[in-house]
Amino acid sequence: MADNRQAQLDIAQRRCEARGLRLTPQRRQVMALLLGHEAPVSAYDLLDELQREHQPGAKPPTIYRALDFLVSAGLAHRLASTNRYLACDHLACDHGHEAGTLFLVCDGCGVVREAPMDNPLRRQLNRSLDREGFHADAQPLEMHGRCDRCG
Repeated sequence: MADNRQAQLDIAQRRCEARGLRLTPQRRQVMALLLGHEAPVSAYDLLDELQREHQPGAKPPTIYRALDFLVSAGLAHRLASTNRYLACDHLACDHGHEAGTLFLVCDGCGVVREAPMDNPLRRQLNRSLDREGFHADAQPLEMHGRCDRCG
């Protein structure tokens, strides 16, 4: 697991460098914390971990600035419905998120799967929105339900 986390951090570093962004040591620490979670996590839970493991005096703005950077860089996502964060499942691929991302949120166990929106789904959604006279920005779409394990 530690090797995989390190590989993911290295990918995040390369993605930042390729875009002229800086993955500072603090941002890298927060990214590592996110990668250590299988389910989405709150900013305050991450702050507690950051204080325990790296920066005892860290304050809320510290974690929020790091999370804002990671989200804007496409390395992490914020689930609006739960106000929780998760590392991008697709760090190694270069699909981007301009087409939108579909998050499948299990209300039973809390697991979240990230599924890039395929073209047919995106086209159908855009047609429906056009009929309503509405144009959506490229925001993630969250679907709540139950995974196969939770039935």
